[in-house]
Amino acid sequence: MHETDLHLDPNEASDLCRVFTPDELARRGWERAFVTVLDEATAENAIALLAHEAGAPLDEGWTAVRVPADAGIHNGRTEDAEACASRGGYVYLVGSQFGKKRGPLSAKRSWIARVSEDSIAKALDTGTPAELEVVRMRFGLHRAINDALADLDLIPLGPLAQASYVDATITKGESKSWHGTVRPTDHPVNIEAAEFSAEGKLLLGLRYPVTADGHPIVVELENVDELFADPNAVPRCGKVWVLNDVGTRETPAGLRALDTRDGLEFDAIVGDLDAIGKSATVLADHPEGAVADSEHIRFELPAEAGPVGTKTLHHFGDIRRIEGIAVDHEGHAHYVIDEEGHVALRTLVFE
Repeated sequence: MHETDLHLDPNEASDLCRVFTPDELARRGWERAFVTVLDEATAENAIALLAHEAGAPLDEGWTAVRVPADAGIHNGRTEDAEACASRGGYVYLVGSQFGKKRGPLSAKRSWIARVSEDSIAKALDTGTPAELEVVRMRFGLHRAINDALADLDLIPLGPLAQASYVDATITKGESKSWHGTVRPTDHPVNIEAAEFSAEGKLLLGLRYPVTADGHPIVVELENVDELFADPNAVPRCGKVWVLNDVGTRETPAGLRALDTRDGLEFDAIVGDLDAIGKSATVLADHPEGAVADSEHIRFELPAEAGPVGTKTLHHFGDIRRIEGIAVDHEGHAHYVIDEEGHVALRTLVFE
Protein backbone atom coordinates (compact mmCIF):
# COMPACT_ATOMS: atom_id res chain seq x y z
CA MET A 1 0.00 0.00 0.00
CA HIS A 2 1.48 3.34 -1.13
CA GLU A 3 0.35 6.67 0.35
CA THR A 4 0.62 10.27 -0.88
CA ASP A 5 -0.47 13.43 0.96
CA LEU A 6 -2.56 15.46 -1.48
CA HIS A 7 -2.26 18.83 0.32
CA LEU A 8 -5.84 19.76 -0.48
CA ASP A 9 -7.76 22.46 1.35
CA PRO A 10 -10.39 22.05 2.70
CA ASN A 11 -9.36 18.66 4.00
CA GLU A 12 -12.64 16.91 3.30
CA ALA A 13 -12.45 14.89 0.06
CA SER A 14 -15.03 12.40 -1.17
CA ASP A 15 -15.15 9.84 -3.95
CA LEU A 16 -12.94 9.35 -7.00
CA CYS A 17 -13.63 8.94 -10.72
CA ARG A 18 -11.31 8.45 -13.66
CA VAL A 19 -11.02 11.26 -16.22
CA PHE A 20 -9.41 12.01 -19.60
CA THR A 21 -8.74 9.87 -22.65
CA PRO A 22 -5.38 8.14 -23.15
CA ASP A 23 -4.44 10.83 -25.70
CA GLU A 24 -5.21 13.67 -23.27
CA LEU A 25 -3.28 11.94 -20.50
CA ALA A 26 -0.29 11.44 -22.82
CA ARG A 27 -0.41 15.10 -23.91
CA ARG A 28 0.00 16.11 -20.28
CA GLY A 29 2.63 13.52 -19.44
CA TRP A 30 0.27 11.61 -17.15
CA GLU A 31 -0.70 7.96 -17.08
CA ARG A 32 -3.75 8.25 -14.80
CA ALA A 33 -5.97 11.05 -13.52
CA PHE A 34 -8.96 11.23 -11.18
CA VAL A 35 -11.46 13.80 -10.00
CA THR A 36 -12.38 14.00 -6.33
CA VAL A 37 -14.86 16.36 -4.69
CA LEU A 38 -14.33 18.47 -1.59
CA ASP A 39 -17.43 18.15 0.52
CA GLU A 40 -17.01 21.25 2.67
CA ALA A 41 -17.31 23.53 -0.38
CA THR A 42 -19.98 24.71 -2.82
CA ALA A 43 -20.25 22.71 -6.04
CA GLU A 44 -18.22 25.25 -8.04
CA ASN A 45 -15.42 25.08 -5.46
CA ALA A 46 -15.54 21.33 -4.91
CA ILE A 47 -13.62 19.92 -7.87
CA ALA A 48 -10.04 18.73 -7.49
CA LEU A 49 -7.89 16.77 -9.94
CA LEU A 50 -5.39 14.11 -8.92
CA ALA A 51 -2.87 13.18 -11.64
CA HIS A 52 0.05 10.76 -11.77
CA GLU A 53 3.16 11.37 -13.85
CA ALA A 54 3.84 8.77 -16.54
CA GLY A 55 6.54 6.32 -15.51
CA ALA A 56 6.74 7.48 -11.89
CA PRO A 57 6.47 4.96 -9.02
CA LEU A 58 3.00 4.77 -7.52
CA ASP A 59 4.17 6.43 -4.30
CA GLU A 60 5.68 9.38 -6.22
CA GLY A 61 4.77 11.72 -9.06
CA TRP A 62 1.29 12.73 -7.90
CA THR A 63 -0.14 16.21 -8.46
CA ALA A 64 -3.30 17.54 -6.78
CA VAL A 65 -4.87 20.75 -8.04
CA ARG A 66 -8.13 22.59 -7.42
CA VAL A 67 -10.15 23.09 -10.60
CA PRO A 68 -11.89 26.50 -10.75
CA ALA A 69 -15.50 26.34 -11.93
CA ASP A 70 -18.44 28.65 -12.51
CA ALA A 71 -22.01 27.54 -11.77
CA GLY A 72 -23.60 30.75 -13.06
CA ILE A 73 -26.78 31.66 -11.20
CA HIS A 74 -26.22 28.69 -8.89
CA ASN A 75 -22.91 29.95 -7.50
CA GLY A 76 -23.03 29.82 -3.71
CA ARG A 77 -26.36 27.98 -3.64
CA THR A 78 -25.13 24.41 -3.11
CA GLU A 79 -23.12 22.53 -0.51
CA ASP A 80 -21.85 19.10 0.51
CA ALA A 81 -20.65 17.39 -2.68
CA GLU A 82 -20.30 13.72 -1.76
CA ALA A 83 -20.04 11.69 -4.97
CA CYS A 84 -18.74 11.87 -8.53
CA ALA A 85 -18.90 9.69 -11.65
CA SER A 86 -17.73 10.10 -15.24
CA ARG A 87 -19.38 9.12 -18.50
CA GLY A 88 -19.40 10.33 -22.10
CA GLY A 89 -16.83 13.05 -21.56
CA TYR A 90 -18.60 14.53 -18.52
CA VAL A 91 -18.01 14.39 -14.78
CA TYR A 92 -21.19 14.32 -12.70
CA LEU A 93 -21.21 15.56 -9.10
CA VAL A 94 -23.90 14.65 -6.57
CA GLY A 95 -24.87 16.45 -3.39
CA SER A 96 -25.52 14.34 -0.32
CA GLN A 97 -29.26 15.25 -0.19
CA PHE A 98 -28.75 15.07 3.60
CA GLY A 99 -28.32 17.65 6.37
CA LYS A 100 -25.90 18.63 9.09
CA LYS A 101 -25.19 16.14 11.87
CA ARG A 102 -28.10 17.45 13.94
CA GLY A 103 -30.44 18.28 11.05
CA PRO A 104 -32.59 19.47 9.48
CA LEU A 105 -32.27 18.30 5.87
CA SER A 106 -30.91 21.04 3.64
CA ALA A 107 -32.24 22.06 0.21
CA LYS A 108 -28.72 23.32 -0.56
CA ARG A 109 -27.55 19.68 -0.50
CA SER A 110 -30.25 18.57 -2.97
CA TRP A 111 -28.51 18.91 -6.34
CA ILE A 112 -26.67 17.20 -9.20
CA ALA A 113 -24.11 18.93 -11.42
CA ARG A 114 -21.99 18.09 -14.44
CA VAL A 115 -18.92 19.53 -16.14
CA SER A 116 -17.27 18.42 -19.37
CA GLU A 117 -13.76 17.00 -19.31
CA ASP A 118 -12.89 19.46 -22.09
CA SER A 119 -13.91 22.32 -19.79
CA ILE A 120 -11.79 20.87 -16.98
CA ALA A 121 -8.82 20.63 -19.37
CA LYS A 122 -9.29 24.24 -20.45
CA ALA A 123 -9.43 25.36 -16.82
CA LEU A 124 -6.15 23.57 -16.14
CA ASP A 125 -4.49 25.14 -19.20
CA THR A 126 -5.79 28.72 -18.95
CA GLY A 127 -7.23 29.21 -15.47
CA THR A 128 -10.62 29.99 -17.04
CA PRO A 129 -13.28 28.52 -14.73
CA ALA A 130 -14.85 25.31 -16.00
CA GLU A 131 -18.54 25.63 -16.92
CA LEU A 132 -20.56 23.74 -14.32
CA GLU A 133 -24.20 22.90 -15.02
CA VAL A 134 -26.25 22.55 -11.84
CA VAL A 135 -29.71 21.08 -11.28
CA ARG A 136 -31.10 22.07 -7.90
CA MET A 137 -33.84 19.59 -7.01
CA ARG A 138 -35.23 20.95 -3.72
CA PHE A 139 -35.69 17.43 -2.30
CA GLY A 140 -36.95 15.99 -5.60
CA LEU A 141 -34.34 13.24 -5.45
CA HIS A 142 -35.11 12.65 -1.77
CA ARG A 143 -38.74 12.11 -2.79
CA ALA A 144 -37.88 9.77 -5.69
CA ILE A 145 -35.54 7.65 -3.56
CA ASN A 146 -38.02 7.35 -0.70
CA ASP A 147 -40.70 6.26 -3.17
CA ALA A 148 -38.32 3.67 -4.66
CA LEU A 149 -37.56 2.28 -1.17
CA ALA A 150 -41.21 2.03 -0.17
CA ASP A 151 -41.29 -1.78 -0.41
CA LEU A 152 -38.05 -2.35 1.52
CA ASP A 153 -37.87 -3.07 5.23
CA LEU A 154 -35.53 -0.25 6.31
CA ILE A 155 -33.62 0.39 9.52
CA PRO A 156 -36.12 1.98 11.92
CA LEU A 157 -36.07 5.76 11.96
CA GLY A 158 -35.17 6.69 15.53
CA PRO A 159 -36.94 9.44 17.50
CA LEU A 160 -34.07 11.91 17.18
CA ALA A 161 -33.78 11.48 13.41
CA GLN A 162 -37.55 11.72 13.09
CA ALA A 163 -37.59 15.02 14.97
CA SER A 164 -34.33 16.51 13.65
CA TYR A 165 -34.35 15.42 10.03
CA VAL A 166 -37.94 14.78 9.04
CA ASP A 167 -40.25 16.81 11.30
CA ALA A 168 -37.94 19.83 11.44
CA THR A 169 -37.58 19.83 7.64
CA ILE A 170 -41.33 19.64 7.14
CA THR A 171 -41.80 22.59 9.50
CA LYS A 172 -39.08 24.56 7.70
CA GLY A 173 -40.72 23.86 4.35
CA GLU A 174 -44.13 25.29 5.24
CA SER A 175 -43.24 28.55 3.50
CA LYS A 176 -41.01 27.04 0.79
CA SER A 177 -41.69 26.09 -2.82
CA TRP A 178 -40.81 22.48 -1.98
CA HIS A 179 -43.49 22.20 0.72
CA GLY A 180 -44.92 18.66 0.74
CA THR A 181 -41.89 17.03 -0.89
CA VAL A 182 -40.62 15.70 2.46
CA ARG A 183 -43.25 13.59 4.20
CA PRO A 184 -43.67 12.33 7.79
CA THR A 185 -42.99 8.69 6.90
CA ASP A 186 -39.76 9.44 4.95
CA HIS A 187 -36.23 8.42 5.81
CA PRO A 188 -33.50 11.03 5.43
CA VAL A 189 -31.23 10.07 2.53
CA ASN A 190 -27.43 10.34 2.58
CA ILE A 191 -25.82 9.69 -0.84
CA GLU A 192 -22.08 9.09 -0.74
CA ALA A 193 -21.47 7.00 -3.86
CA ALA A 194 -22.32 7.28 -7.55
CA GLU A 195 -21.45 5.39 -10.72
CA PHE A 196 -22.96 4.68 -14.13
CA SER A 197 -24.38 1.37 -15.25
CA ALA A 198 -23.70 0.00 -18.73
CA GLU A 199 -27.15 1.33 -19.70
CA GLY A 200 -26.21 4.88 -18.75
CA LYS A 201 -28.31 5.02 -15.59
CA LEU A 202 -26.75 6.77 -12.60
CA LEU A 203 -26.46 4.37 -9.68
CA LEU A 204 -26.56 6.00 -6.26
CA GLY A 205 -25.02 4.30 -3.23
CA LEU A 206 -26.65 5.16 0.08
CA ARG A 207 -24.71 5.48 3.30
CA TYR A 208 -28.07 5.89 4.98
CA PRO A 209 -30.63 4.42 5.18
CA VAL A 210 -29.75 0.74 5.07
CA THR A 211 -32.12 -2.21 5.34
CA ALA A 212 -33.45 -3.41 8.68
CA ASP A 213 -30.88 -6.21 8.44
CA GLY A 214 -28.09 -3.66 8.06
CA HIS A 215 -27.39 -4.15 4.34
CA PRO A 216 -26.32 -1.33 1.95
CA ILE A 217 -28.63 -0.13 -0.83
CA VAL A 218 -28.04 0.93 -4.45
CA VAL A 219 -30.76 2.98 -6.18
CA GLU A 220 -30.99 3.60 -9.93
CA LEU A 221 -31.65 7.17 -11.12
CA GLU A 222 -33.20 6.64 -14.55
CA ASN A 223 -33.17 10.12 -16.07
CA VAL A 224 -30.07 12.04 -15.01
CA ASP A 225 -29.46 13.62 -18.43
CA GLU A 226 -33.13 14.57 -18.79
CA LEU A 227 -32.75 16.63 -15.62
CA PHE A 228 -30.19 18.81 -17.39
CA ALA A 229 -32.14 19.01 -20.66
CA ASP A 230 -35.58 19.83 -19.26
CA PRO A 231 -36.00 22.35 -16.43
CA ASN A 232 -39.40 20.82 -15.64
CA ALA A 233 -38.12 17.26 -15.33
CA VAL A 234 -38.28 15.57 -11.94
CA PRO A 235 -35.96 12.78 -10.74
CA ARG A 236 -37.22 9.28 -11.51
CA CYS A 237 -35.79 6.29 -9.64
CA GLY A 238 -36.24 2.71 -10.79
CA LYS A 239 -34.45 -0.43 -9.68
CA VAL A 240 -33.15 -1.01 -6.16
CA TRP A 241 -30.47 -3.53 -5.21
CA VAL A 242 -29.45 -4.73 -1.74
CA LEU A 243 -25.93 -6.02 -0.94
CA ASN A 244 -27.31 -8.76 1.22
CA ASP A 245 -24.08 -10.28 2.52
CA VAL A 246 -22.64 -6.95 3.73
CA GLY A 247 -23.58 -5.61 7.16
CA THR A 248 -25.81 -7.07 9.87
CA ARG A 249 -28.38 -5.76 12.34
CA GLU A 250 -25.58 -5.53 14.92
CA THR A 251 -23.08 -3.91 12.51
CA PRO A 252 -25.04 -2.11 9.75
CA ALA A 253 -22.93 -0.92 6.82
CA GLY A 254 -23.57 1.78 4.24
CA LEU A 255 -21.97 2.57 0.89
CA ARG A 256 -19.12 5.10 0.81
CA ALA A 257 -17.93 4.89 -2.82
CA LEU A 258 -18.59 3.11 -6.14
CA ASP A 259 -16.45 2.46 -9.24
CA THR A 260 -16.80 0.46 -12.43
CA ARG A 261 -14.82 -0.07 -15.61
CA ASP A 262 -17.57 -1.69 -17.68
CA GLY A 263 -20.87 -0.79 -16.02
CA LEU A 264 -21.44 -4.41 -15.06
CA GLU A 265 -18.90 -5.24 -12.34
CA PHE A 266 -18.50 -2.74 -9.51
CA ASP A 267 -15.95 -2.02 -6.82
CA ALA A 268 -17.24 -0.36 -3.67
CA ILE A 269 -16.24 0.90 -0.25
CA VAL A 270 -18.61 0.02 2.58
CA GLY A 271 -18.40 1.14 6.19
CA ASP A 272 -20.13 2.82 9.12
CA LEU A 273 -23.33 4.86 8.86
CA ASP A 274 -21.79 8.11 10.13
CA ALA A 275 -18.58 9.43 11.66
CA ILE A 276 -18.19 8.75 15.35
CA GLY A 277 -17.40 11.60 17.74
CA LYS A 278 -19.26 14.29 15.79
CA SER A 279 -22.63 14.24 17.60
CA ALA A 280 -24.32 12.55 14.63
CA THR A 281 -28.07 12.12 15.08
CA VAL A 282 -28.02 8.85 13.14
CA LEU A 283 -25.60 7.35 15.66
CA ALA A 284 -27.50 8.74 18.63
CA ASP A 285 -30.47 6.67 17.48
CA HIS A 286 -28.37 3.74 16.25
CA PRO A 287 -25.02 3.52 18.07
CA GLU A 288 -24.42 0.22 16.30
CA GLY A 289 -24.09 2.29 13.13
CA ALA A 290 -20.56 3.27 14.20
CA VAL A 291 -19.28 -0.31 14.43
CA ALA A 292 -18.77 -1.50 10.83
CA ASP A 293 -15.20 -1.43 9.53
CA SER A 294 -14.34 -0.11 6.08
CA GLU A 295 -13.93 -2.72 3.35
CA HIS A 296 -13.30 -2.84 -0.39
CA ILE A 297 -15.81 -5.19 -1.99
CA ARG A 298 -16.67 -6.24 -5.56
CA PHE A 299 -19.97 -7.35 -7.08
CA GLU A 300 -21.94 -7.67 -10.28
CA LEU A 301 -25.38 -6.11 -10.56
CA PRO A 302 -28.01 -8.43 -12.04
CA ALA A 303 -30.34 -7.05 -14.70
CA GLU A 304 -33.27 -7.21 -12.30
CA ALA A 305 -33.56 -5.50 -8.94
CA GLY A 306 -33.08 -7.51 -5.76
CA PRO A 307 -30.34 -9.09 -3.61
CA VAL A 308 -26.69 -8.98 -4.70
CA GLY A 309 -23.79 -11.13 -3.57
CA THR A 310 -20.33 -9.62 -3.00
CA LYS A 311 -16.74 -10.62 -2.38
CA THR A 312 -14.31 -8.78 -0.10
CA LEU A 313 -11.00 -7.68 -1.63
CA HIS A 314 -9.48 -5.66 1.19
CA HIS A 315 -10.17 -4.89 4.86
CA PHE A 316 -8.84 -1.56 6.13
CA GLY A 317 -8.54 -2.46 9.80
CA ASP A 318 -8.34 0.65 11.97
CA ILE A 319 -8.53 3.01 8.98
CA ARG A 320 -12.16 4.10 8.80
CA ARG A 321 -12.56 7.24 6.67
CA ILE A 322 -12.19 5.67 3.23
CA GLU A 323 -14.03 8.18 1.06
CA GLY A 324 -13.45 7.08 -2.54
CA ILE A 325 -12.22 4.33 -4.84
CA ALA A 326 -11.08 4.10 -8.46
CA VAL A 327 -9.46 1.09 -10.14
CA ASP A 328 -7.03 2.03 -12.91
CA HIS A 329 -6.17 0.43 -16.24
CA GLU A 330 -3.62 -1.84 -14.54
CA GLY A 331 -6.14 -3.05 -11.97
CA HIS A 332 -4.57 -1.14 -9.07
CA ALA A 333 -7.07 0.26 -6.56
CA HIS A 334 -6.71 3.90 -5.52
CA TYR A 335 -8.45 5.18 -2.38
CA VAL A 336 -8.94 8.73 -1.15
CA ILE A 337 -8.81 8.86 2.63
CA ASP A 338 -9.67 11.64 5.07
CA GLU A 339 -7.12 11.59 7.85
CA GLU A 340 -6.62 14.04 10.69
CA GLY A 341 -5.47 17.31 9.12
CA HIS A 342 -4.96 16.08 5.56
CA VAL A 343 -6.32 14.10 2.63
CA ALA A 344 -4.34 11.06 1.49
CA LEU A 345 -4.38 8.94 -1.64
CA ARG A 346 -3.49 5.31 -1.06
CA THR A 347 -2.84 2.77 -3.77
CA LEU A 348 -3.22 -0.98 -3.35
CA VAL A 349 -1.23 -2.94 -5.91
CA PHE A 350 -3.00 -6.17 -6.86
CA GLU A 351 -0.47 -8.69 -8.11
